[in-house]
Amino acid sequence: MSSTPKKLPLFNSDKELSQYLEQNLTETLKQAIRVTVKMMIKEEMTQLRDDVDQKLSFNGTYDRHMLSPMGKISNIPVPRFRELPHEQLNLHSTSVFEQEKDRLYQLIAEMHRVGVSHRKVRYLAKTCFGIQLSANKSSEIHRDLAEQESFNINQHPLTDEFEYLLVDGVWVTCKAFGLRERNKASLLCALGIRADGTRKVIGFTIAFAEDTDSWTEFVTQLKQRGITGKQLKLILCDDNGGLANAIAHIYPNTPKQICITHKMRNVMSKTSHKHKQLVADDLKYVYQAKTKDEAMQRIEAFAKHWYVKEEKAVKSLAFNFEFTLTYLNFPQDQWSKLRTTNILEREFREVRRRIKVFDHSFNDTKSLTNYANSIFDYLNNNYPSRLHTKA
Repeated sequence: MSSTPKKLPLFNSDKELSQYLEQNLTETLKQAIRVTVKMMIKEEMTQLRDDVDQKLSFNGTYDRHMLSPMGKISNIPVPRFRELPHEQLNLHSTSVFEQEKDRLYQLIAEMHRVGVSHRKVRYLAKTCFGIQLSANKSSEIHRDLAEQESFNINQHPLTDEFEYLLVDGVWVTCKAFGLRERNKASLLCALGIRADGTRKVIGFTIAFAEDTDSWTEFVTQLKQRGITGKQLKLILCDDNGGLANAIAHIYPNTPKQICITHKMRNVMSKTSHKHKQLVADDLKYVYQAKTKDEAMQRIEAFAKHWYVKEEKAVKSLAFNFEFTLTYLNFPQDQWSKLRTTNILEREFREVRRRIKVFDHSFNDTKSLTNYANSIFDYLNNNYPSRLHTKA
């Protein structure tokens, strides 16, 4: 009696055909993995029996599950001994599964570090590993692993090897951060650049505000950890008064460069909408000067032209203007790297992108500190680190 041939499914498009083939291929690979793992475990158990006691015998099997790149492999039969010392059983029977669990947890933590959202983490866990993962569970996994990290940026000793120091702050939301308005916390950061152009985030702290006391405490800690300032050629910062006071007190002999990007933003914020484009063009012309004398002549012309129409913008540009020209004392091929804090701003963009997985907020300062340490450590080891500040 002939068997009825199996009818092939009909496909309305190449996409449906591709999905069908991919699904069947995945199931075939999962079955191959199941058989392979079954054979490996049985071989390992047989070897264990030979090593421990030849009289030991198998007593059926029990089912375990395994996570794999193809998804969850269910119902893998694991041989069971009739008698075996408990500690030896624990040593051998679950090693494969525990390794896969650890690998999954490390993968979830890594996804957090690179800014993968909770929704995407849950989707990948379900489609790739066949498990349901809540947002709280994924956060808990990353938090536990972050706390286990032995490397702490703020406790690592520093050597006086940095020629340039960039300091700035980024605001983040931290719940239960005292009774401050909007629960805002400032993440004060410092980045050092060596003579060969390599850079590194060397410290950070959490503060209520970017005032003189907060900045002085932070910069003092950097000096106590090893940044004595003997090799420092320049400190780059924004136009924050508290930071300026701290730098003048801790490193009085080190030249200071106010970021021209921050300066231009401040000026533009004081400019009326109808004049913004014209003022922006004139600001660019001011900072295209090749010498300090030329820059002073251009700012005088800027002030004469705009003082009546944009008085606040002119006063904003004039305030501490001389500190935005310090870079002109260095070789011209270094100017583009020494007149802004854009290098540190790029780090901040990565921080903001990654904290989106927490909806831009943290429950307490401890979680913020652990996560910031994890992010900066990751960036120090994986982000492009060489800056060509030398000819």
